This record gives sequence, structure tokens and C-alpha cells, in this order.
Amino acid sequence: MARTTILDLPSELIASIVANLSDNDIFATRLANRHFERASLSYYGKHFFRKKGFMLNTPSLNVLRHLSEHEELRKYVQHIWFNPDCFTFVMPACGPDDQEMPPDPDDPDGKLLLLSPSDRRRYEAYRECMRDHSSLMRSSGAKVQEILTEILPKLPKLEVVGMRRSEDHAPWGWARLRDAIGEDPRVLGPIPTGPLHHLSGPTRLFIAIIHSLATTNAKLRRLYTDAIDIDNINPSLLPQSILDKACNSVWYLEINSTKAWLAKRNGRSDGGYTCNLEPENYGAGLVRLLNATRHLKEIGLQIFPDRKQSHMVAPSSRDPESWRTSYQYICMDKLTREAPLEHLERIKLEKISTSTSTLLAFLAPSAQTLRSLKIRDVRLLSSPSTSQSADDEKPWTPIFTFLHRSCPNLHYLLLYHLLHSTGGVSFTPNPPVPLPPLQTDPTTGFPNPTFGGEGDGDGDGEGEWFTKYEHLALQVGDVGGERDVQAVKRRLAALVDGHWCVGPIFTYAMDDAVWFTDTSDEEW
Repeated sequence: MARTTILDLPSELIASIVANLSDNDIFATRLANRHFERASLSYYGKHFFRKKGFMLNTPSLNVLRHLSEHEELRKYVQHIWFNPDCFTFVMPACGPDDQEMPPDPDDPDGKLLLLSPSDRRRYEAYRECMRDHSSLMRSSGAKVQEILTEILPKLPKLEVVGMRRSEDHAPWGWARLRDAIGEDPRVLGPIPTGPLHHLSGPTRLFIAIIHSLATTNAKLRRLYTDAIDIDNINPSLLPQSILDKACNSVWYLEINSTKAWLAKRNGRSDGGYTCNLEPENYGAGLVRLLNATRHLKEIGLQIFPDRKQSHMVAPSSRDPESWRTSYQYICMDKLTREAPLEHLERIKLEKISTSTSTLLAFLAPSAQTLRSLKIRDVRLLSSPSTSQSADDEKPWTPIFTFLHRSCPNLHYLLLYHLLHSTGGVSFTPNPPVPLPPLQTDPTTGFPNPTFGGEGDGDGDGEGEWFTKYEHLALQVGDVGGERDVQAVKRRLAALVDGHWCVGPIFTYAMDDAVWFTDTSDEEW
């Protein structure tokens, strides 16, 4: 009897079997046999090219271009993302030290001769990389826009475009740069303490993406960004008509909005951005974007102040009322009034300062459709008309009451590190006792813990900061169904009276898998 091998099987069976092979086996077998290559194409395309990340450099974007020109593989591309960083605030160790070797104006490259041959090769690779990256991002990302305008219309199944700024994700080409230069290009580096003279990399990438999407017929379903200076973008650089065309079909938007700290260089024109935002313009760019997403089903919203201000410290020291003048507070108020979002099914809010009445107004249009709600690091102030003394203030009570009574389909709830004007919210009746003032950070009230030694977890309350998570975190419900709806409803009923406003609460690193859920492969 003749022996049957995998290559003798029908194509349908080969396509099922290939899912159990290792990536290296798939690569090797596809190269070795044309029949296997054709039979495994469907799995190969979905597995390796459905979701792909890219660096903002020419070699990486060329890979995306070639992928868009491949008659078969381009059909499988559904989700592309970009890492906006490329040694953003990092000078690699292979470069010359300007303090030890000050540059010579007459011979700027002379100091390179003092480097070792290996460091010189790496530094030249770094300079070439940065010249390439800078040319792509110059003029608000004009070259990136030109490239993406050519590529995106050729991807017929494209539904998701985003940004990922993390060493946990691997865009194409990052490892080659690391090997050539000796350092990871994805590392952001120390953020400058002074103003910048241009919009941030993610902001310029956002402008390029929106303009290029406006040229396609693709029905984009998901768009997510890193920290973008959206309010600092001059409307002439990103007209409402372009936003409408690019974002009209979006169902899921995740936006991290921040206020840029910008300055003009030598008095020159600003080149498409606004340096000094007036408070009445806080949130204007965000409103324009949200007004373009007329069919939104889900939103993830994070609002940062600029780099001069922490989201944990009031704009005016020791004045809780000054939160009402903050960028986050004014932005949230503006978008709630001018861009109400109806029929949302999932909401995720982070690092926002607002009032009880504003948050209620934000949630109310989606009360009947809301299925999932995640909130972390959100500071809630009592509404100005009902302000109370700090001792009596419980601004979250109306929110929990509203969710319990008015959201009949809510089946998942995640609350983490909720805040009020002068501290945090505890979900346990006996939260960890506040530490003495000398053991806390004077700007945030966070504890300065001692690891090991006397008093560390010995029952005096200090150790509880590192063992009791339940006082600041609450998670209930799951994927859906009546059982989860009832579980959430019961927990909310208990929360109305079962939460306590306390002093500053130390927070912990959160499991990102809980907060960042990738639903891009869901059937819409």
C-alpha cells in the first residue's frame, strides 16, 4: 500500500492541519512545496498578516507597501498599527558624549574619529535612521501621509488602524534597528522638561493617518491613538470635512488626548499648530473628532494635562477647587455639551477630572445600550450647585445610583482607583489606615513605603498598602448574559452606600490584560 503524506491530502484538510504546526515548520514547508504553499495560504495570511505593526521608517513602510501590492496576501490585512517612536528622546550610548567632547563648529564630525570602530558604525546607523525618520515626519508627517495614501486604498479588508507605543509590542523592523545600533528604538526615553517646537510624533502620525484614510473607500471600524495634541492641531491642517470622511464609519474609538507644551522657534510661524491654547478652546479638537464619529458604539477616553502638570496634583497647590480650571475638567465639560455620544455599548474612561453632573450627562445618552464600563484614575468633584464640605462629600453616589437604576444591560463593571477632590474612594469598610504625614509624598499624599525592616507589614497598617487591593479595585461581571447583568446590579446596589471617601490612596500597577482588551477580531 502506498504511503500517504500530508501533501497527498485535500487542500481543505491541509488548511486545517497547518494550524497545528509551528511557525518555522510552516515557513519551511511552504518554501519546499508549491502544493502546500497554495493549500496553506488562507491560514498563513490570517495568522501572519491579519494584524501587523510597523515602525515609521522607510524599510518598515516598504514592507507594508509590498504587502499591499501582493494580490493574495493583501486580502488578509485587517488591522495595522504603527509605533510612533524611533529613539524619540534617546541618544544611544554609541554616540559621542558632548560633555566630554564638545562639538567643534568648524568640524562637527571630527569627534566621531574618537569613537571606536564599532561605536562609529552604530552611530552612523543611528544618524541614518534618524535622518530617514525625520524626513518622513517633517511638515506634520507629509511624507508618511503620501505613503499611506498610496497604500491604504489597496487593502480591501482594512478595518482597524492604530498606534502602539510600548516595548511589549513588536513592529516590523525594530529588532534590525536594535541590532544595528545597539539599543531598542521603541524606548521613549526621558521626556523633556521644557517646551517643544513641533507637534508630537503621535500627533503628526494621527494627521497623516486621517488624511490618508479620507482617500480610501474602506469602512474603518476601529481607530486608536497614543497621546495626541489634538486641540493644538490647527483646523486648517485637519479640516472637519477630512475628519468626517475618514471617521464616519468608525464604531470603536480609543483616544488619548493631551495638551501640548509648545513654543515658536525664533519667532517663526507655527506651521499648523496652536502654541498657547486658551481655556475656551480646551477640548475643541476632541469635539471635532467626536462629531465626525456619528456611528460610534465604543469609546476609550483618556485626557492628560500637558507635561508641566500631573493629573494627580491640583493646578493650584492645596486648592481642590482648582481642579475645575484644569484641562481635563474643561475638556470633559465641553465634549459632553457639544458632542453627546448616544447608543454607546462600551465605555472606558481614564485620568479624567470632572463633576458628578458632567459624568452623569456623559453617560445618560447611552443608559439603555451600555454593556461594559471601565473607569480608572478618574477624579469626581461634586457638582458646583451642590458642593458640600470635604467631610460630607460623596460625589460617586449619584453615579452608582444611576448605573444601578438606569442601565439595564450593564453586564461588566471595572472600577479602579476612583478619586474625589482630596483623596480616593475605598470599596471596603476598613481601608488601610492613612500613613503619618512624614511617611507620605508631600505633592500626592502617596506613601513612601519601606521595603523590609521594622514596620513593614507588621500589622500597624503600613504593610496593608501592598496587600489589600480590594479597597481600590472592583471588578464584576463577564462576557454577558442575564447572570452577569444581575451580578452587576447587585454589586451596584451595595455600592450606593458601600463606598467610602478617604484620603489619598496608594495605587498599584494594574494587569494590562484586564484594562486593554483587544476586540478587533470580534464579529461586528
